[in-house]
Amino acid sequence: MRISKITTAIFLIVFVLALLMTGCGKSNEPIKVGMFGPLSGSMSVAGQHQKDGAQFAADEINAAGGILGKQLQMIFDDTEGVPQNAVNVMNKFLYKDMVTATMGSNNSPEVLAALDLIKKAETPHIVPSGVAFAITHSGNPWVFRVTATDELFSKALVDYAVKTLQLKKYAVIYDTNDYGQGGMKLVNDFLKGHGITPVLVEGYNKGTKDFSPQLLKAKDAGADGIIVWGNYTEGAQLVRQVKELAIPGKVLVSTGVTIGNFYELAADAANGIIGVSPGFHLDRKDAKAQDFIKNYEAKKGYKPDLNVVMAYDAVKVFAKAVQDAKSADKKAIREALAKIKDFEVISGKLTFNANGDGGTATLIYTVENGKPKLLP
Repeated sequence: MRISKITTAIFLIVFVLALLMTGCGKSNEPIKVGMFGPLSGSMSVAGQHQKDGAQFAADEINAAGGILGKQLQMIFDDTEGVPQNAVNVMNKFLYKDMVTATMGSNNSPEVLAALDLIKKAETPHIVPSGVAFAITHSGNPWVFRVTATDELFSKALVDYAVKTLQLKKYAVIYDTNDYGQGGMKLVNDFLKGHGITPVLVEGYNKGTKDFSPQLLKAKDAGADGIIVWGNYTEGAQLVRQVKELAIPGKVLVSTGVTIGNFYELAADAANGIIGVSPGFHLDRKDAKAQDFIKNYEAKKGYKPDLNVVMAYDAVKVFAKAVQDAKSADKKAIREALAKIKDFEVISGKLTFNANGDGGTATLIYTVENGKPKLLP
């Protein structure tokens, strides 16, 4: 009888210790975040920079002790710039990797393709630099965006063209993907607000190499302003052909045109264009921006661009939400993200509105000697 009681006591002690050890193991498990984007294909430079910026932030967080005593583990996967691949990757993140949150992409159509999955899984998703207006106007309460939207970018660009440059006739040339079509509609709406109807609105498909049909139509229509809404591979080719064909008028471009290796592809044809960006720019002289640029370049070997900065900011805002929630629970993190106000990141202050949009800063710049230069 006594032996039986001793055996039972020993069993209970071993069982309790096992539970405690299991609990400790779980408490030390990393917080996993999945980030998708194009790490190969025509948009790979932008995707790689997004990855680099996110990992740079995660490394800083982990070196400082992690989040709630846990390490932050970034899991990256390649979409090749294909929206359907983003769906496949998201399924992997959610149901195989069992991530706490997801992030990405710098390519808006990929984000749009994954929205239903994100909503169904009730998992917080942070968009670093995908700017399509529809992303945060889809009624999905789990999506938050760090960068300003195309609604703000298109307004800033059109206002500058009309008020400062005083251009009168506009040709709008756009990528026919979701990002390009959304931007085209916004540009046309803001031009209409100024009482202007474009003399030309022409689309092009991904992979287009010859833009002479659109550009010659713009020339024949007397356009003194050409607004381009698309991505950098085609955008660089387009501005090169503007120079080759001696197309008159000022070229104004969306954020998607000047990311990646646009300046390398466009070479001196980039000089003179007008662009719009979120709140980060290499020309910023404040200590916060300059310290970041210096530290990042020292570690990564190249100066940070928008994809780097917005991904870095996305990871930092996620870490804040977890800290504020005092939990790695998905719903708690989502609620904490929704309450973030005036959080200082590299690209400016973030306050998420009811749609999940946080960034509001826009900067107008031109290009001189192959380098962007802020305009007053």
